[in-house]
Amino acid sequence: MLRKTVLLCVLLLSACEPSSSPAPNIVSIEPEEVMRGETATIALELDAPLPVKVDYGKRTATLLGTPTLRIGGQEVTVQGLGQDGRLLATVPADLTEGLQDVQLELGDGSGSIREQGLTVLPPPPPPAPLSSDGGVAGPLLLLTGIQVDPIPDQVRGVPFDITLRVDGPEAATFQGQVLISTNKGRVTPNMSGAFTQGVRQEQVVLDKQGGNVILTVRLGDSLVAQSNPFKVSNK
Repeated sequence: MLRKTVLLCVLLLSACEPSSSPAPNIVSIEPEEVMRGETATIALELDAPLPVKVDYGKRTATLLGTPTLRIGGQEVTVQGLGQDGRLLATVPADLTEGLQDVQLELGDGSGSIREQGLTVLPPPPPPAPLSSDGGVAGPLLLLTGIQVDPIPDQVRGVPFDITLRVDGPEAATFQGQVLISTNKGRVTPNMSGAFTQGVRQEQVVLDKQGGNVILTVRLGDSLVAQSNPFKVSNK
């Protein structure tokens, strides 16, 4: 409640007194990991308000002029402000893989940048058997799903194990890998090791604390699973 009250006061002040100060800095981006080939929405927390117009009756705030947002030098679509005051933007499916800078620019030419603020992950590997050199060999296996065993609360920067399982008639023969991502911060590694008889126990590390952390695992074009929400503390 306090955060909402403070946010509303800041929005009212910015509406009454438009500022020509430098563009606010990007404090955080959520999620920090997106997948190439998949359109996603990201939320940017800023350290100062953007100029807005407040509708007192509807209790809404509208941006006065849409800022420009670029990821890896490519302009992306800004949706507007979310209910929590964060700036929402659409990440297109064709971004270049790897660490990308996120740059915010206002209409007056002022701007700020969060270097390597977003990770664009490669598409997940297909559910196919592997050859001796690690490449794909043979037709896709008949798999119907993937699961993440329950994850207890964790500590930032401390490695922990997750157990992944695939389902389906040919699950026991799957020896491939899956893509791993998180909704908060970054998870290492992003690609699991090889499964054995349809099961993989992977050791991962998270770099950001917070509540309601969720891991997402992907295999091929359609097999996606999420973990239970859990908490990551600082110590």
